[in-house]
Amino acid sequence: MEWIKLLPETVILDNEGLSLEDVVHIVKNDYQLKLSENVKEKVVLARKAIEKAVESGEKIYGITTGFGALRDIVIPEKDATKLQTNLIRSHCVGVGEPARDDFVKAMMVLRVTALGQGYSGCQLKTLENLIQMINKNVLPIIPIKGSVGASGDLAQLSHMVLAMIGEGENNLKFEGKIYNAKEGMQKAGVPITKLSYKEGLALNNGSQYSAGIACIVLHEASNLIKNAEIAAALSLEALKAASQQFDDRIHQARFHPGQIAVAKNLRSYTKGSVFVKKHESLFTCEVENCGYYYDRKMGDASQNVLPNTEFINLPDDWTCPNCGGSKDNFEKQWPKIQDDYSIRCTPQVLGPVRETLEHCWKTISREINAATDNPLIFITKKDPLEFDIYSGGNFHGEPIAMVMDYLSIAMAEVGNISERRCAKLIDDKRNDGLSLFLIPRSELGLNSGFMMPQYTAAALVSENKVLAAPASVDSIPTSDEAEDHVSMSPIAARKTAEILENLQYIIAIEMMLAVQAIDLRCDIQKIPHEKALGKDTLKAYKVIRESVSKLIHDRIIYPDINKIADLIKSGKIIVDITT
Repeated sequence: MEWIKLLPETVILDNEGLSLEDVVHIVKNDYQLKLSENVKEKVVLARKAIEKAVESGEKIYGITTGFGALRDIVIPEKDATKLQTNLIRSHCVGVGEPARDDFVKAMMVLRVTALGQGYSGCQLKTLENLIQMINKNVLPIIPIKGSVGASGDLAQLSHMVLAMIGEGENNLKFEGKIYNAKEGMQKAGVPITKLSYKEGLALNNGSQYSAGIACIVLHEASNLIKNAEIAAALSLEALKAASQQFDDRIHQARFHPGQIAVAKNLRSYTKGSVFVKKHESLFTCEVENCGYYYDRKMGDASQNVLPNTEFINLPDDWTCPNCGGSKDNFEKQWPKIQDDYSIRCTPQVLGPVRETLEHCWKTISREINAATDNPLIFITKKDPLEFDIYSGGNFHGEPIAMVMDYLSIAMAEVGNISERRCAKLIDDKRNDGLSLFLIPRSELGLNSGFMMPQYTAAALVSENKVLAAPASVDSIPTSDEAEDHVSMSPIAARKTAEILENLQYIIAIEMMLAVQAIDLRCDIQKIPHEKALGKDTLKAYKVIRESVSKLIHDRIIYPDINKIADLIKSGKIIVDITT
């Protein structure tokens, strides 16, 4: 979608709406939001239509009638304004912990985009008050639970409006402090909103809480899938994977663009590696607990053996660089042709995740610019003003619920395959010559090494499997059966956010284990990391090692996991690789 930036920190809402990237910039980077003149014109015109409709005495849902199951009760014109305030007060029924600030701010931004479409009929000053709150980071405190996703996210949006009208206790956050709404709004210099015809309904009737979470979730998922590929590439290095599994011809033969892209990324990240390649026959030292292998292409720099020297041509007094064993201790191993599925099928698993993410991104990109309240106003003629006001169901959160459920399944799979690589990395029967639990063999027993992180990864993966159960297949009727099918979209979005939080730690654990395994591999092979790893995997390795040191003796491990998780969340590893 087209968007205009006046300054590096300003985004204008125009007729084209906002992109998902715009929303993230406003929420995460405090870009300022402004309305274009043509959007203001549409809002003012729709407001005139509402006022004209009220003057006509026409029966219009939510404007001159009650709400939900009370839709047939006509409200006198003198009570039309009170009706809107009562709506907000009665619908503030959210419970649970406060929603994350970025979820709340995204919800507020999306409510502006919805009202800016000019189908809702709110006053321009009401919309501008909400924009002031966004731009000044005056954030209502919104309970995380209580919405079924139709008629939209009534509870959460009502809590937002409650703060706008200056009501409620300890329900507004500004500059790190919590205020009663009226005091906080005054402190921030934002006018208290006085609701008029339809405005309560225009503000609280929509799926923006669900869609706001979805925007943040998609942004985080995009970052995580990139980090998951980097983690996989590090594991490929550590386990000296066979590169032909990622040959472009294999993946082109199946046609899936996500799979093709992931395989290409893995080839790119490991390009130049002496570990990830099309392997030839190797000669492996059979001395117990050694793990060294002689690779003709690598030679042995520690004993001045040049690359491409055949094993049979090594000097008779040549010894294993790692354990000192003689040539007689070596046995020929046939070339590795393929790895286990968790390595070999990484493109086939992460590829569909990329395609799922793309599909979800497109759906939410449409949703964030949608008019989702009810009824909607359609201007048919400007002068004299003519219009239609129709009731519909755009508030229903089903599009969001379905794609969030889809994404939750996909991202849970990222964790599934990552944990399997973690288990392989620490298993001395499956990690190609490395020690059990990735600690020097001389230290095992007294030290547990990396035994326990896989437990954590397994626990998180199991939790994600439960969270990946779809929310959108459930529906419990509300409002005396008038709202007899609901979407559960906020539940779908929230549980996806939980899956991503767990996944961040799973990927961090894989990275932690992979760089430890790389250290052991390089130590055994007596080769510097700079000569062993691919250009990009070397960059990733260095970023991680700047924060977390090699494990030799047991130490407290959770700070290491948290440090790598922070690197993942910040995007630093990706930035260092791509710049």
